[in-house]
This record gives sequence, structure tokens and C-alpha cells, in this order.
Amino acid sequence: MTKLPTDLHITYQLQYRKCGKPTCGTCKRGPGHGPYWYAYWREDSKLRSGYIGKAQPAGVSATAVARAEARIAHRVSVARAANA
Repeated sequence: MTKLPTDLHITYQLQYRKCGKPTCGTCKRGPGHGPYWYAYWREDSKLRSGYIGKAQPAGVSATAVARAEARIAHRVSVARAANA
């Protein structure tokens, strides 16, 4: 896990990732591996990100979790509709 800054605003997001292996059935048949939590923050004008993992980050509000889960569910349904 990435060391996250404690003095900056952090945004958390759920994401699926493709592994890049041409024979991977998970990536071929679905949105990829995951979902995994990632953190995003700005250092000066540069956007930084860090991998959190499968477990929900500590201290994240229920509203933020619900928003992230709704966003990822929407993206998965759009991807499935496009592949159908």
C-alpha cells in the first residue's frame, strides 16, 4: 500500500484493472480484476495516486463509499451493455 499524505485532501475511488495477459479470462469476459480502492490527491499541481487494496479505506464516510460503489456499478453495467 502507498503511504498517503495526512495533510492533503484525498479522494477515494473503486476501480477495475486489466492485467494485460492475453489469455486472462477475467479480463476477457468482464471489466477486469477488482474492484480495488485507489486514493487520489494533489501535490502542488501534480495529481498523485496510490493503491489501497480490496478493503475499504479507514475513515471514509458511508456516503463516499456508496458514491464509489454506485459509480463502479454504473461503469460495469455500461461496459456489459457495450459488449452485448
